[in-house]
Amino acid sequence: MTNRSHIHYPNLRQFIFQVLTMSGVPDHVAVIEAQICAEVDLCGVHSHGVRMLPGLVKQITTKQTDPDPKPTTVVEQPASVLLEANRAIGRYMSAIGMDMAIERAEKFGLGAVAIRGVAHWGRGYSYGLRAANKGMIGLAFTNTVTNFPAWGTAEPSLGNNPMAIGVPSINDDEPAVLDIAMTQAAIGKVNQAAVDGQSVPLSWGLDTDGQPTTDPNQIIASQRFLPMGEYKGAGLSFMIELLTAGLADGLLCHQQGRNNQPTDSVGGSTKLFIAIRPYGGWLADQVESLKSHLKSVQPFPQQGTVQWPGEGSFQRRKDYLRDGIPLPDHIAVEVRKLSTELGITDPLSKYQN
Repeated sequence: MTNRSHIHYPNLRQFIFQVLTMSGVPDHVAVIEAQICAEVDLCGVHSHGVRMLPGLVKQITTKQTDPDPKPTTVVEQPASVLLEANRAIGRYMSAIGMDMAIERAEKFGLGAVAIRGVAHWGRGYSYGLRAANKGMIGLAFTNTVTNFPAWGTAEPSLGNNPMAIGVPSINDDEPAVLDIAMTQAAIGKVNQAAVDGQSVPLSWGLDTDGQPTTDPNQIIASQRFLPMGEYKGAGLSFMIELLTAGLADGLLCHQQGRNNQPTDSVGGSTKLFIAIRPYGGWLADQVESLKSHLKSVQPFPQQGTVQWPGEGSFQRRKDYLRDGIPLPDHIAVEVRKLSTELGITDPLSKYQN
């Protein structure tokens, strides 16, 4: 069982902002990066939050990732645009992309923004949520390096290509937001389980002999993360590849990280953001009706508690805003290490329940 150190959300957000600005990130970029990164931990998804900060700092200081991107327009149409970002820092650039899509949707009913040359965006949920909080339906897609075997192949051949869909509801802070990767589980979750010393479900991946395993270290060693829904997840990954890099003439999964090209983490991915303006106010009512229906049907406890997409994140957000964010101990160690290296006050020392 992993120990937990607690931190208040504003303190974590300020800490990330300080680390980034001291690493050369301009204030207007750092404030967005910090807000999105800290909110991921606020929602309890620690695999994609502040855990990624040391890696991002290294990418910036080694000039692999641009901390102050100035994207250029490649193609512009009335409701859509294609941008070249050239290894742009990921959360900021992704937020700008969704905001641009929302602006077009406000005018045309629909907006689409494709951006090639973007670093890791953290968690796709953040961008579906961003649109839903503005009263829009939001869809976000990204491609990645090859990191799982397509169904019927023996080696990594496709990316797990995460996607998110956000839909607004009557209660502004309770939109429905789906966030999934095309592997059975996000690769970050497998890595997290390995660090935590926990086993994983048999359906998550195979060992080096091609056998199902509950040992996350064996899955990481084999790189044989299983696709969601077998061939269906592989098919969705293939199509998301075409919706992102295919549409934008960006780096495909098998081109990233080769021949001096960047990986998705440092700035080689392509992302697509779509915003749809609802036709009428009834959409929010329909969201609440569907939520209520889901909660009213007979439960099947063997599969866990039924939840609408994003409900777990919403509930943890409420709890952690009140009680503080419980960071796994190994992440707290990295936070303290960064604060010591940069001469920043340890944000975990400010926690008071």
